[in-house]
Amino acid sequence: MTGKKRHHRSRTGCGRAHAAAGVAGLLAAMTVGCGTNLDRPIVYVDCGGAARTLAEEVVVLDWDGGVSALYPNSPFDGLDLSAFETTDGGTLADRAEEFKARVRERVAGIFCALPDHTISVLQKRDAAFAGAKTTVFFGQLKAPGGGAQVGEADYDPCNRYAADEAIIFGEQYMRLGGPYTFEDWVTMYANTTAHEIGHTLGYGHINRADRPDSAQTLFVELMLDRHTISELQQQQRIVVDQPTCFSGTPAARKVRNATDDPTGDEPADDLVFMCGQFTGR
Repeated sequence: MTGKKRHHRSRTGCGRAHAAAGVAGLLAAMTVGCGTNLDRPIVYVDCGGAARTLAEEVVVLDWDGGVSALYPNSPFDGLDLSAFETTDGGTLADRAEEFKARVRERVAGIFCALPDHTISVLQKRDAAFAGAKTTVFFGQLKAPGGGAQVGEADYDPCNRYAADEAIIFGEQYMRLGGPYTFEDWVTMYANTTAHEIGHTLGYGHINRADRPDSAQTLFVELMLDRHTISELQQQQRIVVDQPTCFSGTPAARKVRNATDDPTGDEPADDLVFMCGQFTGR
């Protein structure tokens, strides 16, 4: 069993006010009671509309690279957007900030459709505040643990921890070919990111045989265990109702959970579902 330090909700100094620039409507700079775990900014869900809903969970998208607690001995560079070609003859690097913004918006939209969760999705630069948060890293690397998955995440049954992590593997994503349209790249990355976040909330994989008939839903099931490239390019949601908490779930363990490797219009044979590796919190 591999050890992993986990970070629980932290408390800031008494009477300290916090602010984060560029996220009006998402973060509210305010001071609350001395010595409480609410002594941090209040974060709102970005779901549009006039009503503002407090976020129970904060997810941060980190495009800069670094080190993830999933693989603490494997530092990595941030995603190389110039490696992903678009059908207009350019690359994602030509519209880098727009791409990152659109991925964030799409991911937020997917979770706005979930009635049981209130999640705020922020870029790393907009999340400079104290407090536990789930981080999704985008790195130009292959899966350090082997396998062909395009993403990997903490699988957190019962969503007991607010500081889970996930990685999107850029080198593996390059195996999906291309060029694709800018919109297709946005949709593909957003769906993979949301899928990994789903694992950190306690959602497992859905067997293809258990998915609803495509004629009866507008969306592809987000948590399918094997997405094809064409499915990655479609709008996805959590369609199948599944439990995210089970009786007897260990209170101090998590599962490393990998997204499948979509390499064509049929599920690949080398997909990896890393459900047997536990690490301590």
